Amino acid sequence: MSGLAVVTAARRYRALIASPGVARVALPSLIGRLPYGMATLVFILAVQHGTGSYAVAGIATGVHSAITAFTAPWLGRLCDRGHAVAVLRATGILYGVLLTGMVAALATHQHVGLILGLSALAGAANPPVGAVTRVVLPGLAPQHVQTAYAFDAITVELTYVLGPVLIALVTAISNPYAAVVLTALLATAGSLGLAAAPGLTARYREVRTAALAAAGASEAARARLTGRLMKLSLAVVLVVGALEAAAYGVMEVAIPKYAADLNAPQFAGAVVAAWSAGSIVGGIWFSGMNPRMSRSRLFALLLCLNTVGFGAMLLAFDLPSLAVILFLGGLVISPTTAVECELVTRIAPAARTTEAFTWVGTGIYVGFAAGSSLSGLLINEGTALSVVILTATAMVGTGALLATTAARRIARDATPTTPAPTPTPAPAH
Repeated sequence: MSGLAVVTAARRYRALIASPGVARVALPSLIGRLPYGMATLVFILAVQHGTGSYAVAGIATGVHSAITAFTAPWLGRLCDRGHAVAVLRATGILYGVLLTGMVAALATHQHVGLILGLSALAGAANPPVGAVTRVVLPGLAPQHVQTAYAFDAITVELTYVLGPVLIALVTAISNPYAAVVLTALLATAGSLGLAAAPGLTARYREVRTAALAAAGASEAARARLTGRLMKLSLAVVLVVGALEAAAYGVMEVAIPKYAADLNAPQFAGAVVAAWSAGSIVGGIWFSGMNPRMSRSRLFALLLCLNTVGFGAMLLAFDLPSLAVILFLGGLVISPTTAVECELVTRIAPAARTTEAFTWVGTGIYVGFAAGSSLSGLLINEGTALSVVILTATAMVGTGALLATTAARRIARDATPTTPAPTPTPAPAH
């Protein structure tokens, strides 16, 4: 990473955070998204601790994720219709109550059906913190849109670094039930904090008002604002994201198995964390860049580089070498996510952007679950690690091929039709 890029990135992040209202969105967003990096592990630990069954724990985790994937677009649609504050408040409180209820059910050894039911209901109430943030944050700093999306991508990576650490600390001090309660508190605090951010409702209103004003009397232009969401270009971006998530799911099961085969299972987490560390560094680097390439071509290029990163895992001969390869491969993860978010914003109808981002989350949930399941099956069958790596590489490569093939279509649909409205200063509290 060049020194100039670091200096430029630091200056841009300082300007982003100094923009009115940004800090009041960024901090609760980070808090509210920490459970994203905690949920899977905490469900496995707590449900297994309470029931003694990894099978039940796996089903509870799967049900929670599946229901979240199903209901998230509906919550996103409600947000786009002007109810973001109400949705964040209601889901934040309900999610916390349901997770706490699940702990009570586990501690009192209630029927498995009740535990699974509470897991499913919690999934339905999973607060759409990430989707709302991706709509609001760039609008608060329209001069720093690329930096805002890179910052958002880095925040996501931080949740997957800090979340498991928090679980490990709380579980070591107390027990898995305390880790669930912490997850509930973080989700509730983040959602309510984001809902209380000055200008949240006004930002949604500004997006719709400015877009309608720019559309004028043209019915065709107005239809673009609220019309069909799932265009071919957006579908390609979502499928590519799902394929990437599937590849990560494959490797996040295979890496612990590889570490166990080397008699060092305790280092598996650190090796996976190297991936996130590389992504964070890559996000900072990207923030200091001024790419002239169109976003559709840049997206395809980053996916090709990501494919190379996955394939390079074949060169690993021990855990340290794998960690180095993961770190280097991770450099393109946050930039890819940032460009993907910008494309979604440009392609989706202006009045349905939150819903579009929840569909991104749905693709990730489904893709990761499918990849994890496939990896488990391959490993149980005794498949060689090289074959598992090639499987993951093929998934990312397919995504890169799709993005490259559809680059022109994506570029055409991603042409901004309306400028972002100039934000008004957030009221002081």
